[in-house]
Amino acid sequence: MLEDFDCIENNENKIKNRLYKDYLNNQIIRDQLGLNNFLFKTETAFIDDNYNERGYSDIEVIDLKKSFYSTESSYIIECKRLNGKSPLNKSSLYNAYLKEGIDRFVDEKYPTYYGVNGMLGFFVEKTDIEKQCKFFTKFTEYKFISNFEFSYKSKHITKSGKNLTLYHMMLDFSNKIE
Repeated sequence: MLEDFDCIENNENKIKNRLYKDYLNNQIIRDQLGLNNFLFKTETAFIDDNYNERGYSDIEVIDLKKSFYSTESSYIIECKRLNGKSPLNKSSLYNAYLKEGIDRFVDEKYPTYYGVNGMLGFFVEKTDIEKQCKFFTKFTEYKFISNFEFSYKSKHITKSGKNLTLYHMMLDFSNKIE
């Protein structure tokens, strides 16, 4: 995305929708990245046992092989914008990343079928990303993609006591925001 577009809107949904439409749902890219065993969906609603909506995920990743054996065959990716402000600053997007991102997994608004899910942080202001990520006290550096600098993982316990690992990728969109 950073190479393909001169500018990107400063809007979480538009960034996520471009990622989905132009890359995750593009067969040429899926072939290049070896993603053909996965189906990607956006804005999936999750319903509790009382038929109430628990929440909507940004991207649901369905493992097609596992889906033959179970309806619980997906992973969730939550997307959030971030800026360079301290979490103490009211205009910081840090708290949204926590409350509307990480906490939705911990509070089980989103399912965790395999104890693993992910988050994408879209930095929309020029900042020291490594320094900003130190505010996330549960983050540990974790290189799960070669040649990608800002990837982390965090470990949590959900409200029902399940172990949860979240993988985080921090993407720098600051030079492309219009």
